[in-house]
Amino acid sequence: MDGANGVKVSGDHPRLLCGFSLLEVLIALVVLSVGLLGIAAMISTTLKSNDSAYMRTQATALAYNIIDRMRANLPAATNGSYDITMPAGAATTDPTTCTGASCSSSALATYDIGQWEYDLATRLPNGRGAITTAVSGGLSMVTITVQWNDSRAQNGLSPTAAPAGTSFSLSVSSAL
Repeated sequence: MDGANGVKVSGDHPRLLCGFSLLEVLIALVVLSVGLLGIAAMISTTLKSNDSAYMRTQATALAYNIIDRMRANLPAATNGSYDITMPAGAATTDPTTCTGASCSSSALATYDIGQWEYDLATRLPNGRGAITTAVSGGLSMVTITVQWNDSRAQNGLSPTAAPAGTSFSLSVSSAL
């Protein structure tokens, strides 16, 4: 029999089923899984980028550390006692201390350089550095170059683009 709106109300129609089918649940699970994998890949890339940025921050702090040491020992800094070339490898030993009256200006410079090279090697992968001082018109300009291996972060960000020995340099110039 027809109702007021023209719909059959007899009991010969099957009831409409409500709820989710197993197929809909599986499709939703696949979509959710793909989304979670995308989030995991994004987090991995972010961590590798942060690692590279952290290394740059460490290199900058270490460059300014040696500049501060040079300012504290200005006589040795202006006569070139801090000038070193880029070593072939990272330093492996912590230098002995320089204390007391036996610690001259040049001995303190040697100690500062040894400590700085050791800090570079322990805080940066294959970290090493060079210092160049140029005196012009009574003004000493110092250039600090810090170099380290950043292949871990670079390989993680673009595995096909970065060579295995990717190294970065940071140069800081300052007046003493």
